[in-house]
Amino acid sequence: MQNSTARSRAAALVLAPLLAVIALGFAARSPDAAPWWAAKRSVLNTHGAKVAWAWTSALFAAAAAVRAPTRTPAASAAAALRYALATLYWLAMARWFFGPPLFDRVFVRTGGECQPPAPDAAVAALSSLHACRSAGGRWTGGHDISGHCFLLLHSALFLAEEAVAPLLAAAAAVTVPRQPPALAAVRRAVLAATLALVAVWVFMLFATARYFHGAAELLSGTALGAGYWFVFYQA
Repeated sequence: MQNSTARSRAAALVLAPLLAVIALGFAARSPDAAPWWAAKRSVLNTHGAKVAWAWTSALFAAAAAVRAPTRTPAASAAAALRYALATLYWLAMARWFFGPPLFDRVFVRTGGECQPPAPDAAVAALSSLHACRSAGGRWTGGHDISGHCFLLLHSALFLAEEAVAPLLAAAAAVTVPRQPPALAAVRRAVLAATLALVAVWVFMLFATARYFHGAAELLSGTALGAGYWFVFYQA
């Protein structure tokens, strides 16, 4: 019972601030166009949010490498398995699921379609966002689950569990054998980089909630973004 209560409190400390950021962003919504730093073609979007799982994977790999000397092979294998499953979850939702990803399937099933750039353009039957835009069409109608909200939250929660918390625990542990100063310095650098990346994801969550999507789309993106974390770390 005590372990369950402690786990619930820890979960609240991780998730509550992220949900608060999304809520604050939505509460501060602006009718103006998104500023340059939040625009779809901004560096933060094209080289940040669009490839968020690549950045997340890199920091996870770095954290796993610096923790390897103090972990059992079984623990390292379990972490690798959780990463693989988290990657498959992201792929199925946003990239590919035996054809179009689940997000695109939901969009089409709720009335969405690919609107052609010209009346005679044959793109209306395309059932994925990527294929539609590649053909010059516009994804319109339907329930457009916030992919940014999903991926940024999924990434932030995964790093919190697999990098931030373990590295903080390793730094505070008194039973861990003394490590070379160089390894301790690398561990601190990886922790700092991970915290910085999570801060970027949190900032972009705020921007997404403030400038893009409606309440229902943000809510579905948030629920799915927290889904993997809840099942594998809290259930």
